Amino acid sequence: MPEQDFREKIAIAGIGYSRSAENPGAFSKNSGVDVLTLAVRAAREACADAGLAPKQIDGAVMYQIFDDSVRTNQVLSALGCPAVNYASNLVGGGNYASFAVMQAAQAVYHGIANYVLVYRALNGRSGVRIGHWGAGAGGGQNRVGGEAQFSSIYGVAGAASQYGFEVRRYMELYGVTSLDLAHFAVNSRSNAVKNPRAMMRAPLTVEEHQASRLISAPYHLFDCCQETDVGCAMIVTTAERARDLRKRPVLISAAIGGGANPVPNIEDTSLIHLGPRLLRAADVTLDDIDLFEGYDAFTDMPMRMIEDMGWCKRGEAKDFIKDGRISLDGKLPTQTHGGLINEGYCHGFNNVLEAVQQLRGDTEDLCPNWHMGEHTYDRAVCRQVRDAKIALNVSVMGSSAIILKRDES
Repeated sequence: MPEQDFREKIAIAGIGYSRSAENPGAFSKNSGVDVLTLAVRAAREACADAGLAPKQIDGAVMYQIFDDSVRTNQVLSALGCPAVNYASNLVGGGNYASFAVMQAAQAVYHGIANYVLVYRALNGRSGVRIGHWGAGAGGGQNRVGGEAQFSSIYGVAGAASQYGFEVRRYMELYGVTSLDLAHFAVNSRSNAVKNPRAMMRAPLTVEEHQASRLISAPYHLFDCCQETDVGCAMIVTTAERARDLRKRPVLISAAIGGGANPVPNIEDTSLIHLGPRLLRAADVTLDDIDLFEGYDAFTDMPMRMIEDMGWCKRGEAKDFIKDGRISLDGKLPTQTHGGLINEGYCHGFNNVLEAVQQLRGDTEDLCPNWHMGEHTYDRAVCRQVRDAKIALNVSVMGSSAIILKRDES
């Protein structure tokens, strides 16, 4: 399939979150309901956003890790879908945040399904806590298997300690400090303050970041993503069908990846391989990209992605992020919703949904009529990027990525 044939033929027609009367912000530490309920709530909101009846869905893609979610057959049955032509249950984490959308788009492009639901749902705080996979490594009933058994005995007992090796190497090679990570964290929090969905909405200062406790050196508390109960969903269909639905479509220009890519050094991300190919497939340049949503399980990750995509050279992100260049009115607005470290952790899928909202111009913020696409651009209340047309979303460490484009037709 030539890349130009696929480009902008498929669209995201609707998005949704697992809202409820008890949890209107969608992201929480204790949903009080099971994961199936979270997934169905998000799916129904996505359908309503698109102007579709749930029974029109005929395909689904989901991803999970550590058996923390619900499979497509359960969700589609709960939605009352009468016929299913495509279903995919991916086993993996943040590497699938962009890839799941790509897989759904391929199913639609090849005519297998008409409307594909993509979702990620988990009780990541009150249920299966992903960051604790190394607990009990000493034996007993909590023994660690697989590849983790060879690292857990050395104290690598979760994502913070795992990625801590990478960021430490990065910092020592390029003179990056914890203070540099703090500047990234403060920018993200300034966006989260204006996001009603965000779990962390109190203003954050560099001094507060530096004073927060260490989780796994060099990561401080405010360098780390949340543990969250949430469901996020979207509807993928053809661009032509989407144009007849309720909301302005967001077109998929290109997508790539899906798994770990061999990199020369531990401080590298897979974007050194995938980035140039992705830009060619979408027929865009870095200067064309209006906003960047990078997988920020930890603050250094988007910084390294910015470098590996080519916005600046290796080790220069610490300077690139200063002087407002990643702010809402900067050269490259980044983590416009506050990211995984503030809004909440839906294994990166919420970053994709944020990009969709930004491109549609109806970003959820504190503006009185945000839902009607009316924004003040007063940065005390508004986080909508001005005239955003193209967005780049990247999954964990550049393992998959997607370029989205506002439909101008």
